[in-house]
Amino acid sequence: MSQQPHIADRYSLRTALFGMMVLALGMGIGRFLYTPMLPVLLAEGRFTFSELSWIASVNYAGYLVGSLLFSFGLFHLPGRLRPMLLSSAVATGALILAMALFSNPMVVMLVRFLAGVASAGMLIFGSTLVLQHTRNPFVIASLFSGVGVGIALGNEYVIAGLHFALSTHALWIGAAAFSAVLAILLMLLLPSHAHALPAATQAKSDPQPMRWWLLALLYGLAGFGYIIVATYLPLMAKGAGSPLLTVHLWTLVGVSIVPGCFAWLWAAKRWGVLQCLTANLVIQGACVILTLACGSPLLLVLSSVGFGATFMGTTSLVMTLARQLIVPGNLNLLGFVTLTYGIGQILGPLLTTLLGSGTQAITDATLCGALALFIAATISALQFYKQKRLLACRIKDMR
Repeated sequence: MSQQPHIADRYSLRTALFGMMVLALGMGIGRFLYTPMLPVLLAEGRFTFSELSWIASVNYAGYLVGSLLFSFGLFHLPGRLRPMLLSSAVATGALILAMALFSNPMVVMLVRFLAGVASAGMLIFGSTLVLQHTRNPFVIASLFSGVGVGIALGNEYVIAGLHFALSTHALWIGAAAFSAVLAILLMLLLPSHAHALPAATQAKSDPQPMRWWLLALLYGLAGFGYIIVATYLPLMAKGAGSPLLTVHLWTLVGVSIVPGCFAWLWAAKRWGVLQCLTANLVIQGACVILTLACGSPLLLVLSSVGFGATFMGTTSLVMTLARQLIVPGNLNLLGFVTLTYGIGQILGPLLTTLLGSGTQAITDATLCGALALFIAATISALQFYKQKRLLACRIKDMR
């Protein structure tokens, strides 16, 4: 009996490590390695700013298609989650390698589109698998903090590569090799069927924090709100006058994600998910605006830390809310909200391209992103006050 808690703790730690690696590969490297690579690709003259923006948008379009495709219950049948996750991991590594092999903008767009599909698979299948094996907030926070780990490792890898004068061709090959190592580790850490938890049931009479479609709308706005900074931050930071700060700023965002994920889930347990989600979106919106203060290194550091500490926190809070909501039919809400997030992410770089090709276009798009985050915060706040009012009425009726 005394060994039981020890075994449970060890399994939780293993699941946490597995979850962290899933999103480190699928999101941190598979998607966000492109962010520090974008200025390098631009400097090499292989692509124009407009082409790089389109490549980013196409990647987010792939993420959208993957989110839609993998929302269907067909992919979530017993026995399919593990093969689908491992297939997505292998595809992620192969598509990173493909970035080294092609230079035609149209072919690169296709590669990044497929990489977006694979990223959505990593997030949806990985999250579903982890949530089937734990309800421990520490493990769930570890899952989402993997994005930060992947971002930090990816950015420092690019910096080190540039120090040794590596071309983007060599950098993509090295990233593919690292992805292969992570994919092998995922296979070794894959959670066992035997440890799966019974599905949690939600009673129809339980009060709902918000309507499922409102959560999807809110998350779509959050996707649009954060993506401009997540795509162009290293480019935006070039005006800071500090080369050291410029190159390590994206790492700072990644490092800030890790404690942010744990802090937001801890706060949600203490003060409630909707209150924390509202605060998260307001802080994130303010930090998005602050990233425009490129002339002040201090403000740029503060905005990057705040941005990193909130944007994956939004995801962890939304996923927590999604598990509490009743949805129609066989809709996979985790997949559906990922779909709306994907729509927001496509619109961000597309808007930047439509606004022009210079610093002013990024500034205008960033302000639009901040506005979207404040609207999402308003939706969350209104739902919180609505829930509070309903609870007060219930208590009054009971008396």
